[in-house]
Amino acid sequence: MPVLTAIRVLDFGQGVAGPYCGQFLADHGADVIKIEPPRGDWSRTMGTGAGVFLSVNRNKRGVCLDLRDDEIQGLVRAAALKADVIVESFRPGVMRKFGLDYATLRKHNPKLVYCSVTGFGASGPNAHLPAGDSIMQAYAGLMSINGERGGVPLRLGNVISDMLAGMNAFSGVLLALMARASSGAGQHVQTSLLDSLVAFQAPPLMEFLKTGVAPERMGNDHPLIAPSGAIATQDGSITFTVFDHQWQTFCDGLGLPELKHDPDYVSSQARQKHRDALNAILAPVFKAKTSAQWIERLRAMDILCAPVNSYPDLINDPQVVHNKLIHTLPAASGDGMPNIANPLKTADPLHEPHAAPQLGEHTEQVLCTGWGVSQQTMQRLHDKGVITCAGA
Repeated sequence: MPVLTAIRVLDFGQGVAGPYCGQFLADHGADVIKIEPPRGDWSRTMGTGAGVFLSVNRNKRGVCLDLRDDEIQGLVRAAALKADVIVESFRPGVMRKFGLDYATLRKHNPKLVYCSVTGFGASGPNAHLPAGDSIMQAYAGLMSINGERGGVPLRLGNVISDMLAGMNAFSGVLLALMARASSGAGQHVQTSLLDSLVAFQAPPLMEFLKTGVAPERMGNDHPLIAPSGAIATQDGSITFTVFDHQWQTFCDGLGLPELKHDPDYVSSQARQKHRDALNAILAPVFKAKTSAQWIERLRAMDILCAPVNSYPDLINDPQVVHNKLIHTLPAASGDGMPNIANPLKTADPLHEPHAAPQLGEHTEQVLCTGWGVSQQTMQRLHDKGVITCAGA
């Protein structure tokens, strides 16, 4: 049985970070009710295939409620007082306007684990500002170290600060639930996109703190190892990294024994200093064989290497297929929904019965069966326009 089966969660998260935390909880058995506003989670409109929303909201029951309505606030507050966990990802102060902030709820539900994911933090000069990965990679310094040498700063092609914050939030919720098991008391768990992205950069940032030298953008080259990075082959590209103790084996394997004792390349520091010249020597050698041939040869030398996979390559890769990282979940539409597997493997089975909910898919089920709302009240709330049910 999944380990979190008895845990009840209200997920107010929008976008990626908060919902990603909620999805991890749902994957491990928690009953997660996702609460969306009338327009729906804004991530439903990102991209062209709703892939962002689908990727971070599986295994949840979805309800669509207008929290600006006093009657809806009362219903949600009553549900919150019975919940084990609340996840929210609004700017500081938003939940307080609805009477759903931690300070208010803990008075009547002292066991509540309340998780807030913000952009810049709970307080401070920028806490009130809107935030998202599109600006956070720049603000948190990640773009400054990403890009070609001598080129402009580049952002990574994913909402990395949101994904990191969501994973950190999940970890924090688990720690708080563990603490509650012994103390009986809940707590307020907090993380932010900024905190998560700065912590993510610990190795290069620590190097800067120790040396005072800001890292340069290195493109595909490893900033601390040469030779390394992506290199063109006869039919594409591969990436590789040669550690210092592998240098002589690498030279012999490539038929370049004269480089082994060349003073420009004999040490790791020398190779980093003469990186461009070394890359120029290696380029025509790698161009002479296919990617598959080079992968086979480098692996025989136990040298780190990999093909540069496109997404079509990735989903058909034998290891990805073996790990079952891409599979299909049932969806309300009746069609199979592609799914990206939870990366955690534990002794307890994961809970993976269904895809992300349609807008308002479980509104009637949750309000009537779970929260005790009568059909007459449901009709009145519907007529007021403060709830949305599936198919509306």
